[in-house]
Amino acid sequence: MLIGAKGATRKRLETETRTQILVPKQGTDGDVIVKGPSRKGVTSCRQRIELIVLGARSKQQFTHFLSIPLNSDQIRVNYAKFRERVLTELPGVFQLDESLFQRVEKLHLTLCTLSLMDNEDRARAAQLLRDCQETIVGPILEEFGPIEIRLVGLEYMNDDPHAVDVLYAKVESDVLQQVADRTMEYFVANGLMQRKYDRVKLHATLINSLFRGNGEIVGGDEERRGGRATFDAVTILREFGHFEFGTQRVSEIHLSQRYSTACDGFYEATGLIKD
Repeated sequence: MLIGAKGATRKRLETETRTQILVPKQGTDGDVIVKGPSRKGVTSCRQRIELIVLGARSKQQFTHFLSIPLNSDQIRVNYAKFRERVLTELPGVFQLDESLFQRVEKLHLTLCTLSLMDNEDRARAAQLLRDCQETIVGPILEEFGPIEIRLVGLEYMNDDPHAVDVLYAKVESDVLQQVADRTMEYFVANGLMQRKYDRVKLHATLINSLFRGNGEIVGGDEERRGGRATFDAVTILREFGHFEFGTQRVSEIHLSQRYSTACDGFYEATGLIKD
């Protein structure tokens, strides 16, 4: 992405900023080094490289996400009841395949998603999360005490309840919203995320039209084409729209690796903070 076709991007940057860009050979690790006769030129080149990287990152599918595991017995038991009732009590025309439901072991709140391109990105993201514990999470816990969340009710991502692709449980916690928003701001300010929304949409995905048998989102033909299969959620919303999933104390935030499974059934953690 930095070198470009036949080195065109690199040459253009070097010419326009009067610098020399030294890039590690393909397949090797190392830093990109910018040399030049003036501080202004080197600074300008570095800033433009950072913009190129940020733009490339925004075009990549996300590889990691900040999450809060929903592992309280109450939430897991109630979610299992919800899934069973949806699968068995709805009229046949509205019934869903069980593979569309999230696995109990992987229930989580999503705070934000990240595209981490290499080991350096992953290490940096883990460090930023640790920074957030010191500068954001810790002070908020001191002010408000332990964070309790309540999952109750259903919402969907798109506009038409007859053609839904993601159905999720709503989350009630003003304090957690503060943590999520400020954490997102910190990652954006440090160049590992691009801002998409003013506030984090706290949600716990329950049903996803891209889920397959193992409760993962698969990058198949539908995703590559940008199309999504949908399902009619009107009856689910009418019958279970105020379903009470339960409460939980928030005790950890994960930097979770997409498409992974740890020994406990949750996602592999690239980084982790606990209160």
